[in-house]
Amino acid sequence: MRRLQTMNKATLAILAALCASIALADDFKTIDGKEYINVTVSRVEPDGIVLSSKSGISKVYFVELPKEVQQRFGYDSVSAEAAEEKRIEEQKGVERERVEKEENAEADLKRFAEQFQATEKRASQTFESAAKGSLSGQVFVSSKGGQNFKLGAVQVALFTRDAIDILLAGLKNYADIKIQQLRGPVAEAKAGLDQAQASEQAAFQAQLQTIKAHGDHMAATRATDVARKAEETAREQYFEIAGKLSFYYSGAFYFAFLQSPIQTAETDADGKFAIEIPKTGAFVIAAQAERSVGEETERYYWLQPVSLEGQSQRVQNLTNNNLTGTTGTSSLILTKD
Repeated sequence: MRRLQTMNKATLAILAALCASIALADDFKTIDGKEYINVTVSRVEPDGIVLSSKSGISKVYFVELPKEVQQRFGYDSVSAEAAEEKRIEEQKGVERERVEKEENAEADLKRFAEQFQATEKRASQTFESAAKGSLSGQVFVSSKGGQNFKLGAVQVALFTRDAIDILLAGLKNYADIKIQQLRGPVAEAKAGLDQAQASEQAAFQAQLQTIKAHGDHMAATRATDVARKAEETAREQYFEIAGKLSFYYSGAFYFAFLQSPIQTAETDADGKFAIEIPKTGAFVIAAQAERSVGEETERYYWLQPVSLEGQSQRVQNLTNNNLTGTTGTSSLILTKD
């Protein structure tokens, strides 16, 4: 009984120490120099520790950590190897599923694009003999100050509504899959950037303290340089992956597939256009433009349903009010441009 009590006390002591390690904020440094500053160990797994901070959650594997940290959390290499093998198999399964889903989406997109082209070709043939009217309008945008900017030399393209509906179905499905795939990597890259920035700030503060204490400022400076380069790398990686995600939310993604219109017209210096359109049937006009504002470039996309409904003329302006990035409009897509 006394031995059992002694074992229980020892076990409780170990658990208490482990809980204390988990509960308190701490700093960790991997064997290759990467630092995790002011983080909390939220979970201990056979192959590593899960760290949480204001910037998010990340996992560090024991093989990346010094021996003393491994011992502190009771690292078992045998269990870790089994866990690693399981993780690798799970990753392979996830990757196979990802590849299969992407291949199916690409096949569907190709099929929808072919149907779009075929429908547009038939519409172009019908267009020649159809009774036509005129769709006119003006392309302009308004600044926050209320000033209107007329956009000249903008191509306005006419498509049949049936073809656009077919194409958009495939594009939206493909974009949803790519967005789902990229969200995780973007979040991980952002957490990595936040952590790299925290490490750089910590290294810089340590450098200042070393200088004040008349310590080895050369070593502190090298450490700061290493942290700064790591932050630059993390920043580049984040903006690269974030840019890929943003693309699938943009009008540029959709407009890249809008080929072979039935008819086109170009706006004049006042942003005005007129385009022939059959008097009957449902159609879509598409236009994209850009404008330099200081050192930045603003991009505009329009995808508007139109129909003369048997009439000879109709006016359809393209403005801020019906951009693809404006909510609550008749635009056939909603983007984040």
